Amino acid sequence: MNKAYFIAPLIAVLVFGGFYSSHQSGAKAREAERVAKVETKLKEKQAAEAAAKKAAMADAIQAAETRKKEREAKEAKEKADKEVRAAAVDAREKAFREQEKSNKQIERLKKEIEVEQAAITSILSKRKEAEAEKAFLLDFVTKAQTNVQALQALLNKLNTPPPPPPAPAAK
Repeated sequence: MNKAYFIAPLIAVLVFGGFYSSHQSGAKAREAERVAKVETKLKEKQAAEAAAKKAAMADAIQAAETRKKEREAKEAKEKADKEVRAAAVDAREKAFREQEKSNKQIERLKKEIEVEQAAITSILSKRKEAEAEKAFLLDFVTKAQTNVQALQALLNKLNTPPPPPPAPAAK
């Protein structure tokens, strides 16, 4: 029995050694192949990461340029809007000043109209008085001329000698 305990492990060690040596001879090749695959995958991954990083950088640069162009366009639009607003405010203020000027001119003209209407009313009343005085004077002149003629007739009558008295009639 002693031999069985020694022979069985020895056989098992020899069988194990056979398997181990056959496995060991292919294991180095398999390990080298596995390392090559890992290195290839790692290089591919690094290349893909580098390409992705390069693409991301290009996208980032393009996005930055796009944002810059958008910002410039926005600033230009805001500037144009600001100029339009400033022009509108200037136009509104100018219109307000012109309106105030027109209102003052209207008030001044209304006062002048009132003064002129008062002058016209005064002139019309003086004209009526003058026409009334003219009518009175014309009437007075005609009455005076009539009186002059009557007085001249009376004077002529008084200046002419009376006709001789008619002779007494013979009886």
